[in-house]
Amino acid sequence: MAAKSSEKKTAAEVVAMLDLQRHPDGGFILETFRDPSISLPNNAIYFLLPAGEIVKLHRIPCAETWHYYMGEPLTVFEVHDDGQFKMTVVGPDLRHGQKPQYTVPPNVWFGAFLTCDIESFTEDGSVFVKTPGRDSELHYSFVGVTCAPAFQIEDDEMATRESMKALAPKAEAFINYLKTAAEIVAMLDLQRHPDGGFYLETFRDPSISLPKSALPPRYKVDRSVSSAIYFLLPAGEIAKLHRIPCAETWHYYMGEPLTVFEVHDDGQIKMTVVGPDLRHGQRPQYTVPPNVWFGAFLTCDIESFTEDGSVFVKTPGRDPELHYSFVGVTCAPAFQFEDNEMATRETMKTLAPKAEAFINYLVPSD
Repeated sequence: MAAKSSEKKTAAEVVAMLDLQRHPDGGFILETFRDPSISLPNNAIYFLLPAGEIVKLHRIPCAETWHYYMGEPLTVFEVHDDGQFKMTVVGPDLRHGQKPQYTVPPNVWFGAFLTCDIESFTEDGSVFVKTPGRDSELHYSFVGVTCAPAFQIEDDEMATRESMKALAPKAEAFINYLKTAAEIVAMLDLQRHPDGGFYLETFRDPSISLPKSALPPRYKVDRSVSSAIYFLLPAGEIAKLHRIPCAETWHYYMGEPLTVFEVHDDGQIKMTVVGPDLRHGQRPQYTVPPNVWFGAFLTCDIESFTEDGSVFVKTPGRDPELHYSFVGVTCAPAFQFEDNEMATRETMKTLAPKAEAFINYLVPSD
């Protein structure tokens, strides 16, 4: 008789086998049960949290019980109304204080992270050190979560740093584990970009200057040989369809994946997801060729779409503070606003009539 395989499954394999979906608070879920027999039902979900990801601080009015199944232990972090915080490790190692089951009381602020993602921390939560270089495919926690009464997304109240720091000032380090779009904008002094989102130019090479006469005709002015920016795109916003004469390379840094949408001169459209999930076809780096019409949107802002781009369905109710993509963009020769040519709906629909739905989305009607 063949021996049963004990090979450890990767996070992506567990996600695929159980058809788990992205959870808006972090991780992946699948609702496995919702009791239809009574009007006040309970429910149950599978939940997988990869290394490097968190369950953002939030609260719900029902009790929520966590059940360890497989993978690494997971720490549930609570902030109570009296300012006290509590950490409970959900896992199989009873000798070291882990619990295979733990219930978060109703109306308590809580989040979660992989226990081994934090190397060390002070007892009061004021300082912690992250564990570097953990592979999110090999390191994850897979648990079950049950709620009674049943969880409803409408009840989900997300925490803000301001309110949490006022409640539990000593736990600032753990509270800061939750980054909002506005905080990144403030920390890096990002400014509004006229095409959508926020940006900051971080580099423009002063060592080499390219005169207009040495460049192809679509370059309008002299420029440096290269430039780089930070770019943050919140949920619900877009980078409008436009084109520039230089190649533009996108680099994923953090947050959600972002889709670069291109319309080529032959009317063909192309969509490329810039993100960290290589197993699902995402790319951490992608270059838009020169003189190609392109725009961008958060991948998870679109729930579904037809292959030819003629129809798509938006994902409702996504908080732009909690859902965003933060990337870098480099151009060579350097980007200049004078070259930036904005698309019109009329031109784009003539070029790619089947992609009208996306064109209407990425070319505002002002």
